[in-house]
Amino acid sequence: MITLAKGQYLSDVMNEIPSNCILSKRIPGCGATTLELDTNRSSIIVVPNVPVIVSKCNKYDNLLGVYEGVNQSQIIEYLRENRIRKIMTTPESFSKVKSACEKCNINIYSDFFLLEDECHQLIKDVDYRIDIVMPMNDFFLFNRKALVSATPIGFSDPRFEENRFEIIEITADYDYRQDITVTHTYNIAKAVGEYLESYNETVCFFVNSVVEIYSLIQHFNLDAAVYCAPKSRNKLKSEYGFTNAYTEWSAETMKKYNFFTGRFYTAFDLELPYQPDLVMITDPYNAEHSMLDIDTDCIQICGRFRNGINSATHIYRVNPEIIAKSREQIEWEISAHEFAYTTIQTLYNSAENKESRFAFGAVLETLPFRKFQYPDFTKNWFAIDNEINEVLVQSQYQSDIFLKEWYTDCHFFNPTFTKCGYDENDEKLKIVSKCRSVKDKRRKMVQILSEIEQPYSEYALDYINSVRAIDPFIVEAYEVLGKERIEELKYNQRKMNEEMILAQRKGNKVVRLIKNYFQIGCRYSNEAIVEELTRIFNLLHIHPEKEITPKIIKDYFQAVNCWVGKKKGYQLVSELV
Repeated sequence: MITLAKGQYLSDVMNEIPSNCILSKRIPGCGATTLELDTNRSSIIVVPNVPVIVSKCNKYDNLLGVYEGVNQSQIIEYLRENRIRKIMTTPESFSKVKSACEKCNINIYSDFFLLEDECHQLIKDVDYRIDIVMPMNDFFLFNRKALVSATPIGFSDPRFEENRFEIIEITADYDYRQDITVTHTYNIAKAVGEYLESYNETVCFFVNSVVEIYSLIQHFNLDAAVYCAPKSRNKLKSEYGFTNAYTEWSAETMKKYNFFTGRFYTAFDLELPYQPDLVMITDPYNAEHSMLDIDTDCIQICGRFRNGINSATHIYRVNPEIIAKSREQIEWEISAHEFAYTTIQTLYNSAENKESRFAFGAVLETLPFRKFQYPDFTKNWFAIDNEINEVLVQSQYQSDIFLKEWYTDCHFFNPTFTKCGYDENDEKLKIVSKCRSVKDKRRKMVQILSEIEQPYSEYALDYINSVRAIDPFIVEAYEVLGKERIEELKYNQRKMNEEMILAQRKGNKVVRLIKNYFQIGCRYSNEAIVEELTRIFNLLHIHPEKEITPKIIKDYFQAVNCWVGKKKGYQLVSELV
């Protein structure tokens, strides 16, 4: 463990980054990349995104940045003109550096120190950037190598253990925790609106969705700049006519309100002469990919500002429909997928003819475990780590309680928790609150819901959730039955509940599960029918008011009475739904 005093950087306590280590710097911005750039040896530094390369190249004259648009001849020219070589590249462009070294008769594995910076991104991005882990097959061939991250995620790849990698933790002897306001809301727009009323200086929003970003800009009529990837910039321009978007950051293009996508979350220095206010937004309903990992994303975002920030805020929603899973459950599922894949692969290898091999080969390509493999069918441990981390992060956003515990346990933050509920002063909701009876209140709420235009906008969905916070039953009834049927039932709760149960019982999920278990032509005892229907209804949180009887099977199948041994039951003749 290395401990830094306030104001110290890694260069103050070590001469160089040692080989075969994972440098775990608990405090971002302590100068790990700078240390390697200043060390007197040839280095290749692999970083996740282009902006950090551009930023560092502006500071170091002898640094070559390699990314899309930089060709091999430029790399060769640099290699021939420099004795001490400093190259910073994206993972996708690493192959160009490797090829250029070969053409210059340079042994890349012995002549260079390889540093994987912000190595947690190897895991976080591999699901949509498969090439991000391609340098790792070369990584272990280097004589000198290391990984650095302020927020490392554990690696399961056995090659780390085989190469006897050690973890060097960088900590501090002072309180480095960041104060942060953590706001749980049912309505993102309302929470952002309240925030804007309280903060009047430069604000930097971090939202990994250009759709959500544009919606906020339009909703509040903000004079804003957006910093995002080229595809996102093109989307903003072509679909929305928004032109104030940039793929590279500069202080000159900053506005009062500034929005950053995931491209700018890590390994990038935002150097400003002032301290802006920072807001992170997570909306699992409208933008699933906006879910932030508190242990990685949030820490990294707060560490982007080298002059510090005035305040930090995280505004988020939760989605109770997310299925929370433990690490053990996820690992078991992956193991089960691997077993299934291996079983079919065995059948493929032992197939007696080409027709059988073709059939088994086609099945192999469709199996879930295929996404955990490289194109050459070897196991991609980083993809497995990605799946585990992604599901664990998603699980946290099932509940407000989970998020609070997560923030409380995180070493980097000193959280203050707040809530932003529905707007009691909203005119429509105010009218609802004045209704004297439950029936009148529900009648007004159904009217409000029926007046919302479809398809629902993001903020319409937020508004519906505001109504849901007042009376979740009537919102569910409206969604399942519709306005006309509710009015036909005269807002009678018992009758509405019965019809909702019946509708739910005949929903797609229920039918699929029932058909998965019960087969045409088979006989089932009454006890078996009741037991399985009860299990399925409980699984989907459907609780009929009436007793579950064997006759319910006739809602799904044409069935005739029969005997199963000495027990009464039904034989299934054909499907009804």
